[in-house]
Amino acid sequence: MTKTEPVVWDRHAIKAEIGRRGLTMEAIAELAGIKGSQVRHGLLGSNRTGAQAIASALGIPFRTLFPNLYLNGRANEIKTSRSPRHAASQNEHVRVDETRRAS
Repeated sequence: MTKTEPVVWDRHAIKAEIGRRGLTMEAIAELAGIKGSQVRHGLLGSNRTGAQAIASALGIPFRTLFPNLYLNGRANEIKTSRSPRHAASQNEHVRVDETRRAS
C-alpha cells in the first residue's frame, strides 16, 4: 500500500484545483456575488471575502485551504473575542478633577 501525502495548499495548488474542477476565478466571483479582483486577492492572502468564496466553491474548509492566513475573525476554531478586562473603554477609569469643573 502506498501512503498518500497530505495536500499542502499553497496558492499554486489552489489555483490548480480550481482548474481541475473546471472553474475560473471569475466564475467563483460570480457565484459568490463579488468582484473577480476579490477572488484573485483572496488567493494571494489579501482579501478574506475572496478566500472564503474560493473555499466555498471548492467545498474545502476555509482553515484547511488557508491555515496561516486570516488568523483573526470568523473562520477560526478558537475563541477570538477580547478578554473582559480589555472590553471596556479606556476612558471609563479617567477621573475628572472636581475643582476645575466648578468654573
